[in-house]
Amino acid sequence: MSSSAGHPIPSSPAGAMGNRRVLAYGAAVALPIGTLFLRLLFWEYIPGLPFVFFIPTVALLAVVGGTGVALLASIVSGVLGLGYLSVPSPFGPGSQGIWVGFATYATVCAILISAAHRASKLAAKAVDAAEANAAARESVLRAKLEMAELAVARGAAERRLEQVTDALPVFISQVGRDARFQFVNRAYEEWFGVSRHAINGQRVEDVIGPDAYAQARTHFDLVLSGQSTSFEAKVPNASGELHDVRATYVPNLGADGQVEGYFGFVQDITEAKSQAELLAQRERHLRAVLDSVTDCFYAVDRDWRITVFNRAAERYYGLDQDAVLGRKLWEVFPAHLGSVFEKQLQQVMQSAVPVTFEAPSVVFPDRYIEMRVSPKEGGGLAVAFSDVTLRKVQERQRELLIHELNHRVKNTLAVVQSIAARSLRDSRVPPDAREAFEGRLMALAGAHDLLTQESWEAAQLRSVVEATLRPFDLEHRIEVSGPDLRLRPQAAVSLTLALHELATNAAKYGALSNKTGVVGLSWTISGPDRPMFRLVWQERGGPEVTLPKRSGFGSRLIREGLVRELGGPVSQDFLPEGLVCTIEAPVENLQATVS
Repeated sequence: MSSSAGHPIPSSPAGAMGNRRVLAYGAAVALPIGTLFLRLLFWEYIPGLPFVFFIPTVALLAVVGGTGVALLASIVSGVLGLGYLSVPSPFGPGSQGIWVGFATYATVCAILISAAHRASKLAAKAVDAAEANAAARESVLRAKLEMAELAVARGAAERRLEQVTDALPVFISQVGRDARFQFVNRAYEEWFGVSRHAINGQRVEDVIGPDAYAQARTHFDLVLSGQSTSFEAKVPNASGELHDVRATYVPNLGADGQVEGYFGFVQDITEAKSQAELLAQRERHLRAVLDSVTDCFYAVDRDWRITVFNRAAERYYGLDQDAVLGRKLWEVFPAHLGSVFEKQLQQVMQSAVPVTFEAPSVVFPDRYIEMRVSPKEGGGLAVAFSDVTLRKVQERQRELLIHELNHRVKNTLAVVQSIAARSLRDSRVPPDAREAFEGRLMALAGAHDLLTQESWEAAQLRSVVEATLRPFDLEHRIEVSGPDLRLRPQAAVSLTLALHELATNAAKYGALSNKTGVVGLSWTISGPDRPMFRLVWQERGGPEVTLPKRSGFGSRLIREGLVRELGGPVSQDFLPEGLVCTIEAPVENLQATVS
């Protein structure tokens, strides 16, 4: 019989035993019948003895089939013998001999069945004994196999443990109560310069040396009493160099809870202590630097806890650094919450982009401070600020003085303009001269206005150009291009007067005197070593230009005044298609310094 997958399905032991039992009982019937036929076949040669030939059959079946089979065979044989072989009839005259023979046959069969029964019992006992012996052997083999597997697993675990501990930069050991090493990792080999096999089994004192043992003796006693312990010490290595180490000892408890020894974990912290000392030294140096500066400085971490607070900040706020370090900024200075200071600090904390700003102090409202906020590497902020109250007062005073001066200059220019107007009313003075003079005064006043806006520190070149040319460019025929430049006050005044003269001349005689002419004004800055400024005024589309017969005040102002003030060449080319004026000067002679 086979399964659906085609694999044979073995018969069960109970099924095989039942089949053998059926065959045995079938033989108990078939063999006596066969014996009967054999007996009949040889009857004429050996007459009589009807039951003798059945005895071997019963004996054979008793041996092969056991008690039940032998009993069945003896009954079948007896019936066959009585029915077919008895002569005369077992129930007729002279049948006593037949029954004697049958009784003898029955006795022999009983003996055979009894013997088969005893043999069966003995065989069963033998089988049980054999099975018990086999089971015992199997148990022993299984136990040995399990022990072997445990040994293999333990060996593999020990190898893995050894690989793991060898990879760690820590001295790992196991020591018994007898103070002898039971296990050490590779770090011990490298430290002491001997193999672990030479260390295992040795006393701790003999391996680490008497000095190191004396330092750790109290800790050994403590861990053997069942308490974990840790300490730092200086110990020599194999070459005698002293190293800083941190040792930790943990009790090794047995199944009964008793201390069987301890585990040791020792780490070389020489480099770490050196780095820590270097870091502490740098922090002391930074602290000294920060305490020596006059600006107030403090730093906070990503949780807004104050980590640095220098002496200047202590003096400004009247707080000791010990009272603020470790506390949150908003706890120390609650007035900052909701102010411009909180807004700016939050912005830098989120964007990591530094900012600088000025604002009235929220702690001391009558003071004004300039604050510089920068993100710190790793998170947090560095904040430096200075009290600029005095500077702000001075700036306000200077602005008042400049406005007053500008007012007086304007008044003076107005007086000059009034005097000039009255003086130039004489019919002998040409009207053009009066207009030119008044235009120059207005251009000078415009330059003064631009300079006043920046406290007479500087003026932007583009602003100077636009303010000077605005009266002449009502039809937008002047094309301006060039980078912006922050001009010194004197350079701003000189360029204002020069551009006014060029625009006035173009409006009277040049490209701006008709409806089609245009003016191109451009400037560039070039040269990496000593940058040069170059401005070009170029007229196009105006009346044909001829070389003037005489040089007026405006031309002399451009050629001589600019050269003297700017320190560079100036040229005027009266080309037929239009005037071209080129002004050159070193940038350093024009550019204002940053205050």
